[in-house]
Parts: sequence; structure tokens; C-alpha cells
Amino acid sequence: LTFISEFNPKQFLDNQQYTSRGILRYEKMFGSGYVSTGGPSTTKEFVDRLNLKPGQKVLDVGCGIGGGDFYMAKTFGVAVLGIDLSENMVDIAMERAIAEKMPSVQFEVADATRRSFPEGSFDVIYSRDTILHIDDKLALFKRFHSWLKPGGKLLISDYCGGEKPWTATFEAYVKQRGYVLYTPSQYGEFIQEAGFCNVQSEDRTAQFIQVINAELQRAELSKEEFVQEFSEEDYIAIVNGWREKLKRSSGGDQRWGLFYATRD
Repeated sequence: LTFISEFNPKQFLDNQQYTSRGILRYEKMFGSGYVSTGGPSTTKEFVDRLNLKPGQKVLDVGCGIGGGDFYMAKTFGVAVLGIDLSENMVDIAMERAIAEKMPSVQFEVADATRRSFPEGSFDVIYSRDTILHIDDKLALFKRFHSWLKPGGKLLISDYCGGEKPWTATFEAYVKQRGYVLYTPSQYGEFIQEAGFCNVQSEDRTAQFIQVINAELQRAELSKEEFVQEFSEEDYIAIVNGWREKLKRSSGGDQRWGLFYATRD
């Protein structure tokens, strides 16, 4: 017997939050090639912390449409495997990999909680605003720890929650999206508990608010272009979505965390 009420994250992502049109709409807001906060600017800032070297192997968990992966491969000469649960995301990423002629960047539809890699497969594991979809974060971080080589680095940015109790509106939003959110310090504790050292947990909500404001301004300036490419309804929906995000993070319920750690 199959129960329709069972939450199927893959189906939810591909049919609701990340339809092909929805992805391209997100990209229009975040910047070409990107579907995560700050697009190219935060990617450059965060990747710089990894001190990447040519030939290193990077796993990008929740790679989206691959903008960050192409950036790492082109700039630092690393080999990147991007995995994502959303087939729609990976389809777009693969098309672009062919257009970019970059064999050092590969993509795969995979569930990070089930996919297995041999111990010590990667020099770096990188993940942007994705793990919010995953329930058992500690189990996932233990997997990451084993997939990294000794001395390997972990860098994650992710949605977090403020201290509870949350407002009813925020509770409803988190439930509708199927997110599992912790405070930035709780999140960092899971990483520590998974065996990582040098764990740095940073609350980057102020930066998140700055970035959203900049993305909104950009959208307002290019409204005509956006409407031509999509529609007036699409424009209104996404701009309202960004304003809601601003409200949630300014009110303290929604936080944005940046996490860095290494494997001994």
C-alpha cells in the first residue's frame, strides 16, 4: 500500500518549489548560474575560504544549476561532482556543462542521505542553502566526515531558525516547505558531534538581509526584462516572496548560518 500523504521530498521539489520555470525565475533573482543567496558574490567570498588547489576533488551537495561548480573548476582547476535531489536542477546543470565544455564538472541526481562514497573521496564538501530540506543533519554530517580525506574541509551555508518559540506564520512557512531548521549554534554543534574539528559557526543574517535588499533592488530595476521573459504574475510572485523573506529574517525567526570545519 502506498500512502499519498507520505512526504516525498523529490516530488515536492520538482513539482512545487523547483519546477523548471521556478528555477529560472530564481536564477533571474540570484544571478546567472545561481539559485542560492547572493549568487556569484557570496560564492566567491565563501569559496575563497577553502584555499582550493588544482586537482582537488570537491563534492557540492545540493548543487542546483551548477554556477558555483563551474566557478570553482574554472578559477581553481578543481574537479567537481555536483549532486542534487531535484531532477529539474540537474537537467539544467548538465545542459550547461555541455555548453561550457567542462568535463571536470559532473552532475548527478542523488540523495545525499542515501548516496555512498568510499571513505576519503573528497578534499572539500561544499553545500549552499540545501541541508534545510534534510531531517537528520547529524547523520548527514557523519557521512560528510567519512567522505572527506584527512585534512579535508567542509563549508556550508544554510537557512537556520531563531530561538523558539517562533511566530505562527513562520511555523506554517517551515511546515509548508518541509524545512528542518536549527539555530546557527545548534547546527554547529551537530557538525562538532559528527567528528569535525575547527568548527566555525557564524550567524550571517545581517549579510542575508543586505543581499535580499540588493536582489530586490535589482529586480525592480529590471522589471520590464523580467516580465518579458516570464510574466507580470511571475514578477509579483517572486518579489513578494523576497519581501516575505526579508520580513522573516528582520523579525528574527529566520536566520542564515555559515559553517566551516575540517576533518583531522
